[in-house]
Amino acid sequence: MKLIADSGSTKTTWILLENDKVKNTIMTGGLNPYFHNSESVEAVLRADLIPFLVEDNISEIHFYGAGCSTEYNNNIIRDAIMLFFRKAEVSIHHDILGAARALFGNGQGIACILGTGCNSCYFDGVVPHSKIDSLGYLFGDEGAGSYLGKLFMEAYLKKELPGDLRELFDKQFGFTLGDILNSLYNKPSPNRFLASFSLFLSPNREHPFVKGLLEKSFQDFFNAHIKRYDGYQSQPVGFIGSIASIYREILTEVARKEQVIITRILSSPGEGLIEYHTNH
Repeated sequence: MKLIADSGSTKTTWILLENDKVKNTIMTGGLNPYFHNSESVEAVLRADLIPFLVEDNISEIHFYGAGCSTEYNNNIIRDAIMLFFRKAEVSIHHDILGAARALFGNGQGIACILGTGCNSCYFDGVVPHSKIDSLGYLFGDEGAGSYLGKLFMEAYLKKELPGDLRELFDKQFGFTLGDILNSLYNKPSPNRFLASFSLFLSPNREHPFVKGLLEKSFQDFFNAHIKRYDGYQSQPVGFIGSIASIYREILTEVARKEQVIITRILSSPGEGLIEYHTNH
């Protein structure tokens, strides 16, 4: 059996394949090694994954994860996995390779991730080539959920939101300034806290202020990422992630203005990775 994992900062989807057919899909928390150590990864696996599997039946594990960009980070994930799956061949990959394989298989194109965080690469059919490092929510993540949340929260805290939108937000969330600052500076996973405001932005996407914020966010992504790749207007471009999927109409509008050809948008790479690993 093969086990394929797609892990972001918010959640991890584990897909169990038996004879190239999906036998089970299991959801656990996100396992980004920038926010986890081997012990905390082990705790998540023990509580939320292992009860649903027979470890010795797994022969291959392909883990695609946000933050899995260095050997040190990869070993955080690998060490925890191998505590349980001693008979499996374990491969740890960066999530951008998973996105590229899911979007293009063995083909070429510019692969993009827009979920809680963001990333991009040019994929030559084998190896992803990045023009900009994934810098996380403090210095990057343009277009992603954490970036959207940061733009929105900045406008809220600086009292720049239109009155109707501010009233609606206060009624739904009821945050005090202390609540917000505590979540950003004292609690774990501030990027996920910021990204959670997409739950408010999505149903209000037609509000002129929100639409403008979304357009700016995606334009910033195109400027920081897509335009770094030579010949980007003639390359197929694909997106994976919840933000790309939820706001696909506005994302497509921005792409059209930049003469970028979006060939595929997936909410998650699961379907494409199943196809890839079935054929390899």
